[in-house]
Amino acid sequence: MQLDNIAQAIDKRLSFAADLFAELEAQTKDGDGVTRPAWSEADQRAATLVADTAHALDLEAEYDNAGNVYVTLPGQDRSAPSLLTGSHLDSVPKGGNFDGYAGVVAGLTALAAFRDLGVTPACDIRTVGLRGEESVWYGIAYIGSRLAVGSLDTSEIDRLRRGDTGRTLSAHMEDLKLDVAALHDETEPYITPENTKGFLELHIEQGPVLVDRALSVAIPTVIRGNVRFPFARCYGEYAHSAAVPRELRRDALLAVVELVGALDRMWQDYEANNVPDTVFTVGQLYTDAEQHAMTKVPGECAFSLNFGGTTEAFLDEVRSRTMAYAAEIGDRRNVEFQLGECVGSNPTLLDAALCDGLLAQAGALGIPTHTMATVGHDASIFARAGIPAAMVLVRNQHGSHNAAEAMEMADFGLGVKTLAAMLLNLA
Repeated sequence: MQLDNIAQAIDKRLSFAADLFAELEAQTKDGDGVTRPAWSEADQRAATLVADTAHALDLEAEYDNAGNVYVTLPGQDRSAPSLLTGSHLDSVPKGGNFDGYAGVVAGLTALAAFRDLGVTPACDIRTVGLRGEESVWYGIAYIGSRLAVGSLDTSEIDRLRRGDTGRTLSAHMEDLKLDVAALHDETEPYITPENTKGFLELHIEQGPVLVDRALSVAIPTVIRGNVRFPFARCYGEYAHSAAVPRELRRDALLAVVELVGALDRMWQDYEANNVPDTVFTVGQLYTDAEQHAMTKVPGECAFSLNFGGTTEAFLDEVRSRTMAYAAEIGDRRNVEFQLGECVGSNPTLLDAALCDGLLAQAGALGIPTHTMATVGHDASIFARAGIPAAMVLVRNQHGSHNAAEAMEMADFGLGVKTLAAMLLNLA
């Protein structure tokens, strides 16, 4: 099929996409942003909207036992492995309306355009709306996709508790009338390499690279892994600020500041030595509000450390160097660092053939692109499960995980054209 026909069909469906964005925003609005907790009435409204849209387009809609929703354009051979696209339905509290949801709307828009063109692909093409990608709700990310591919033991749904309610994930699933017993009894995953031959995820870029480069679309080649110390603390001794000389102080705050400074210089050294795609963030740094005062030497300081990189060697090294720096500074300043549990994930290479194919389709459509690393997405879970996976990133002003996300529909359209052309090429 001519790429021009696909592009024109997508253009005609952009108002359809805009309506889907506006409708869910209205249903889940929370102040300036949106709030769609995983397995809540809010993200169920999102899943219901996806299913209702499927029925309006004369497409099939179904749920797996975890509550992920799938929309299918039937292919000529219903027994052949299908192609899957989509992303997640949940959001962070008071987040933006495009994070995750743009990938679901992109899949629906592509399927609607294929319907308009009378396309019957060789195999089924499916769009999925996944639950529980954001780690803010249950402390871990990608729950829906991990349940779909069988990489999360279903016993976890009885252990994981939602941070704001304290109730288990299984309890919230039961509130939505999901069959928790059937989920526990599953003998094989819903999505496997045998029934799914590829996963393509469109997502807004969550940083400023495309804005900086004045480009609409990027094709990431790798998903960063990370090393995180989410609950680190340093303990010293509270003391009178005017009475204790420097050499006798056990200042927890200055010890943490020195550690952060050392880690920042380490990050700069990696960049200077051309180690690619590294990031370092101190997302939390605070003293005890019930104890601290302008005239007290801080006796306790809490903080978090978050490193991201595209190689396991980098992540292993920053983990060990962080511990070594903390030990040396702690001894010298007579304080105790308790870095707490170290968590994280390994980097995930996206499928090279799919990435090259997306670049080729974008080029054939006359869409300039950029290759780069990206942050964690559901695509990594499918890739680790043995399902070839790739992504399309779309320019988005003002970053993500905030109410100011500002993806433009023209940029979205270019991303969907790239996605749709690749889906038909693969099918």
